[in-house]
Amino acid sequence: MSNGGGKGWTKDPDSGVKVMPELWAELLDWLLLGPDRDPKNQYEWAEAHGVHAASVRRIKSDSRFVREWDRRAAELNIHPERTQSVIDALWGAAAGGDVKAASLYLQYIDKFTPKRRVVVDDDREASGLSDAELVDELEFQVRHLKAVGEDG
Repeated sequence: MSNGGGKGWTKDPDSGVKVMPELWAELLDWLLLGPDRDPKNQYEWAEAHGVHAASVRRIKSDSRFVREWDRRAAELNIHPERTQSVIDALWGAAAGGDVKAASLYLQYIDKFTPKRRVVVDDDREASGLSDAELVDELEFQVRHLKAVGEDG
């Protein structure tokens, strides 16, 4: 069994970027698979690759490896397809009656929803209106929008 040490880092001749040893790259690829990993456990991966389990722990703690792991994980986690699948699952749970999922989904879509600021004719903000004045103003706005919709 090999100890999987940190020797073997090379420099890419085109970019000048340091490249990790192949075994380390294979470990990183396996780690990034998440729940789809095969084998499921780190010690099984180590055994399958002829390295000691302690070597895998050492590799994972190497600062160069950690930097690359963080960079690739961030890339993977913000990938639009992955994000969209989470949003779809959240919407599905919300539509099924999960109140927490509904709250999280509404928080997410809020950033895409245009904001309106209601100001009455005398330049007072809606927050300064009484309840009755606010109801009157909103009813007026609804009538106006309906009339505009009929004309359009």
